[in-house]
Amino acid sequence: MSATIETPQKLTFRRYKDGNNKVARFNKMIFQASYTYKCPTYIQSTPPCQGSCPAGEDIRGYLAIVRGTEKPPVGADGKPSMPWQEYAWRRLTEANPFPSVMGRVCPAPCESGCNRNEVEDHVGINSVEHFLGEYAIANNLKYNKPAVQPSGKKVAIMGGGPAGLSCAYQLALKGHDVTIFDEREQLGGMMRYGIPGFRTP
Repeated sequence: MSATIETPQKLTFRRYKDGNNKVARFNKMIFQASYTYKCPTYIQSTPPCQGSCPAGEDIRGYLAIVRGTEKPPVGADGKPSMPWQEYAWRRLTEANPFPSVMGRVCPAPCESGCNRNEVEDHVGINSVEHFLGEYAIANNLKYNKPAVQPSGKKVAIMGGGPAGLSCAYQLALKGHDVTIFDEREQLGGMMRYGIPGFRTP
């Protein structure tokens, strides 16, 4: 028979009691959370639209810019350093380098996951993405240059389709030297050869 030694419970900053890692109902976590001690009363979680997006775009981030709740950075002259459309496009292309194409052909699982569906109808995320992509093309916007020093590492990517091009883009942002190998003369894969021209004029 083992003896149980009771230890006094110390104040912690954990969300749950020791050993209890089950997520409680939302209203219990907010209004009856005496056991959380000093924890804040907000819940940090991924927005449902972003959680449904296979590309992992910061949807809430660029929609906040489009709404005007987040403003572009201000320059030395006190004016915005760029139009809000460009600022939103730059936020969008942190994860997805093809917003114009994705805005036209993506089946938009983000809109299915949008919590506005519980109230009336989803936010037109796909339309916003399409608009920002078209704005970038019309205004000849350039992608951000890598902010880091060259890593000296070389990466070979087999296949120049959407996944290969996106991978090359992300690796280049991290300072790696990237070479893409593809069986076709032009890169693009399914974006170039599989999507009908009327979908991506």
